[in-house]
Amino acid sequence: MGIIPPRLRPRGRLVIAPKHLGILALPAFVLLASEYILGNFGNSALVLPDTVTVTPAPLLELTSRYRFLSAWFFYFAVCVIFIAVFFSELWSQHSPKSAVRILLGLVAVVAFTMVFNTLEPAWMGSFEAYELLGKTLFVDALSPGWLRACETSLVCDDEGAFHGMEFLLDKANHITSLAAAAVIAGMVLALARPQGPHLLSREGLAAEAEILRRAQDASTRYLYCSGILLSVGMVLVLSWMKWPGPMIADPDLRARHAELVNAISLYRGVSYSVLILSYYMPVSLILMVRIERFHDAVAAHGSPEVGAQVMGFDINRIASLEAFKKIVAIVSPILASALGAAVTFEGIGG
Repeated sequence: MGIIPPRLRPRGRLVIAPKHLGILALPAFVLLASEYILGNFGNSALVLPDTVTVTPAPLLELTSRYRFLSAWFFYFAVCVIFIAVFFSELWSQHSPKSAVRILLGLVAVVAFTMVFNTLEPAWMGSFEAYELLGKTLFVDALSPGWLRACETSLVCDDEGAFHGMEFLLDKANHITSLAAAAVIAGMVLALARPQGPHLLSREGLAAEAEILRRAQDASTRYLYCSGILLSVGMVLVLSWMKWPGPMIADPDLRARHAELVNAISLYRGVSYSVLILSYYMPVSLILMVRIERFHDAVAAHGSPEVGAQVMGFDINRIASLEAFKKIVAIVSPILASALGAAVTFEGIGG
């Protein structure tokens, strides 16, 4: 009889330990802190000077509206795709116990984010971008815009495109809560295991190597998903913050207002990057501990060929290209805000 090769597929479905669900609280805390700072230390009662006049310019408004609609539609599609990816993986790879645990955590995250996106408690202050940029400007610039939906399905109260913008942003906020919770939960689920580690035999080491490889792949996948989701979200935020800008008649004031848009978008980009770090770093550190323990067991067992399967996990041998890609994913919201700042829309007299 020949030698039976070690089993590389771990047995059973994945189960997440309850203690790891605490990681879900970290991005919630970051969201709480960032919105509190913006709502209480920003200026949500901006009054523009009397010299600001919004010149009737339906073509300018329509041009900006179509940019917004394009960004909104693309963002909505990205959210739906990532939600579908998360639930398909949850259904196919995880045990019912693990699924129930993470779904309860996901519901808690969604409920928490909905407090800010929908209820907007008074103690948080106002952090709506059109409040920070001058609500009067948005209302005056967008209300004359005609929407067929205002005559069929929406009650716009003579606010035209401004009401339409609020309606679409509310829908984007709702799906954002679920999509963000899905990528955060997906990252945490990278720590799920089918069984406890068995590091005293060659077969156990081989199974552990496969578990660690899958965990690293899952954490990297959801890191990239997070970067894409929040970068596309930055494009959406910029598209509607810049919507009324071209309709400011005074060119100097229009330029200063554009700088304000860029400054607020930079804050959003930084807060999104910190949000990614808040759940990626704990998962990475836990995996690093598991990997170090695995390599210690490999060295003690004298099976270096088994350890070679996961040498990519060794913190001392991270490929520079792989590290660069992860850094780009983490700071991608900041990069998106910077690229958006470089895009200027010409207005009247521009």
